[in-house]
Amino acid sequence: GGSQIGNCAIINTAAVIEHECVIDDFVHVAPGAIVCGNVQIGNDTHIGAGSVVKQEIKIGTGAMIGAGSVVINDIGNHATAYGNPCKEV
Repeated sequence: GGSQIGNCAIINTAAVIEHECVIDDFVHVAPGAIVCGNVQIGNDTHIGAGSVVKQEIKIGTGAMIGAGSVVINDIGNHATAYGNPCKEV
């Protein structure tokens, strides 16, 4: 429903991309990750296995989200973030 998936993006097994998301180029959404509605993910970003990204979140370019994270706040460019709740380190 209105989502856009960029060039060379990888959406792995059992990953979910919901409505109105913008997934930029070279993004990797690992197995079992859930990306809720109206999320924006910048180029060259990795969303770890089993992670959940809450609706209306923005994740910057070149970010790395650790496995099993629960993203409830925006994540900046080139950040490494993980945990529940997910925090930049």
